[in-house]
Amino acid sequence: MIPQTFIDELLNRIDIVDVIEKFVPLRRSGANLSACCPFHEEKTPSFTVSQQKQFYHCFGCGVHGSAITFLMEHQGLGFIDSVESLANQAGMQVPKNQRSDSTELKRDSTAYFSATSRAASYYKRKLKGASVAIQYLKGRAIDGNIAAKFLVGYASNNWQELSNEFNDYESSSVLLEAGLVNEKDGRRYDRFRDRVIFPIRDFRGRVIAFGGRVIETGEPKYLNSPETPFFQKGKEVYGFWESRSSIRQERRIVVVEGYMDVVALHQHGITYAVATLGTAVTEFQIARLLKQCPDLIFCFDGDAAGRKAAFRALESAISQVEDGNKVSFLFLPDGEDPDSFVRSQGRNTFERKISEATPMSDVLLDELSRKSGDLASVEGKSRFASLFKPIVARIKAPMIRKLLIERVTSLTGLSTVDFGDITVAKTHNNIDFSVKKKPDSFKRARVYSEPSVLQHLIEMILAYPELVRDGDLSRLQGLWPNVKKHFPPSQSELLTELLQLANAQFNTEQIIGQLKETAFEDVIGRSVDLSRVRYQNGKVKIENVENEYAQAWEQLDRLARLNMQKELLANKTLSELSEDERNLYRSLERSQSDSKTD
Repeated sequence: MIPQTFIDELLNRIDIVDVIEKFVPLRRSGANLSACCPFHEEKTPSFTVSQQKQFYHCFGCGVHGSAITFLMEHQGLGFIDSVESLANQAGMQVPKNQRSDSTELKRDSTAYFSATSRAASYYKRKLKGASVAIQYLKGRAIDGNIAAKFLVGYASNNWQELSNEFNDYESSSVLLEAGLVNEKDGRRYDRFRDRVIFPIRDFRGRVIAFGGRVIETGEPKYLNSPETPFFQKGKEVYGFWESRSSIRQERRIVVVEGYMDVVALHQHGITYAVATLGTAVTEFQIARLLKQCPDLIFCFDGDAAGRKAAFRALESAISQVEDGNKVSFLFLPDGEDPDSFVRSQGRNTFERKISEATPMSDVLLDELSRKSGDLASVEGKSRFASLFKPIVARIKAPMIRKLLIERVTSLTGLSTVDFGDITVAKTHNNIDFSVKKKPDSFKRARVYSEPSVLQHLIEMILAYPELVRDGDLSRLQGLWPNVKKHFPPSQSELLTELLQLANAQFNTEQIIGQLKETAFEDVIGRSVDLSRVRYQNGKVKIENVENEYAQAWEQLDRLARLNMQKELLANKTLSELSEDERNLYRSLERSQSDSKTD
């Protein structure tokens, strides 16, 4: 660990304004400085930097922190890399005995990155005179600007081409360690020969490795650098450095499988694409990308192999997503890859496909359904549940987990308890169906409101305020004594506010703004997150929600009748009720029966 005293001293020496101004143009606004937030798209500046307090905060998306956290979030650096970057600017030395990387590794890194940078520059220069490589790129519709953006180069067929760049070619240990050369029987030769070269840059923009693609025939088609202390395939992605600005603007990342796919997508204006490095996507890569952007779209071929790769990616993603994240899958037609598809169909068609990508939850349930067979049979449902249970156990996001379990219970007929929903299990254990109870046990009548229909109505109204009908507020007021008694005030009072604002023609953003810095702010925040997950950020058509909304009000009516019946029998048996009480109980019972018939 780096000592806290060192971090405190570093932050005292660094001016956060100098750090942020390298990436974001700041303007003086009173005592602070402001700008449009670099972490989300906006037209009116809500990003504020306090020079006095040495921190930043965005009133739009809520990001905040110090100079260290800014580099971590904006540049995708790790904590140690961020501290070291700032320490270099301040002329400070990070305490060697506290650094997680060995002194030897850090000493070698300078030589390593110098060698990879020089090799990338050399390959890039060689491309200019390589007509066969230029023709190959032109044939793939890649122009000079995009090739330069990705440092694309060319390695000739010469066995020792890099000896023209490195005078110590025969003796350098760094060239061997970086995988630029191989050695056999005491003789060295270049690893990459007669290939188009794609330098791989890390999240800091440093060249850490290379990928080479054959131009005509040969095996393997793609050849990567070997793994080194500075390059692990499962921890890096190709193209992030080149895509980072667009990712911040677009707030989404398309993940593909090959270098040429990334370069081709950028060529056609889809500049937020990255690629894995010849291996199945890892949890580490997904976690790293989700820190940069909450919306990931994996793009795969639509054949069996593509769907298999997609499910592997899903298994890695399921434990990394948080509530509010969105992971989806785009399956291309058979025989197409992103490169060929965007060249033949164009940017607009590809981006339409992106907008229609299948949510992770649907891919999961579709695949489990396929593996389970006939879901109308007991055996099929059992198989489905057995496949689902270990997967849902890995989900850390409580809302995603809850909503997925709800969908699976509707498919299988099982209880949420069967899938490890502890909260629900405890609630069920507390339910008492007896009508002969002592007065102090009546508090258990509250279980009739679980799961809360009020919360459901709140989420629907936040997503679609136009659902609210003229008579809904009066309907709630008619039920108010019962609602007030059996539901949390945070829900009942919030629903009242939402109905009033929706009747006043407020939209979702205006409603959230109106309730900001009120007693409802925390509840609104949680409810908005739930609403976005449940209704896919508004992508669910309102026509599909209208019936759900009407049914929720009917459910609220039924719950009110049930609770009134429960109250009548809280202290007495049915025979002990007065005539008026018995008539009321029977009218409630008839209403309940009529409601079920309807």
